[in-house]
Amino acid sequence: MNAIAANDLKRHGISAVEHLLANGPVHIIKRNQPVCVVLAEDEYEKLTKAAQANTSVHSRTVMEWFALPSFGASTKEEIDQRLNAERESWDK
Repeated sequence: MNAIAANDLKRHGISAVEHLLANGPVHIIKRNQPVCVVLAEDEYEKLTKAAQANTSVHSRTVMEWFALPSFGASTKEEIDQRLNAERESWDK
C-alpha cells in the first residue's frame, strides 16, 4: 500500500504526496488507520466516468421496495422449507 502518515504530510506538504502518486493512489494514515486516499487526476476521472456509466441501474429506496406489488403469499412453513432446501444445497 502506497501510504503517508498525516504528520509527514503536514511536515513535507503536497510534494510528498506528488512523489508517492507516481506509484499509484496514496493512502493518508492517521493514528495507524487509513482515513483517506489521494488519487491522480486521471485516475479520478476514470472512476468518475465508470460510476456515471453504472447509473443506468436503478437503485430503490426502502419505501420503493415496500411499494412494489407482492407476488403471492407463503406461509411460514413454506418459507422454512424453501430455506432449508437452499441451505442443504450449500453442503453439496
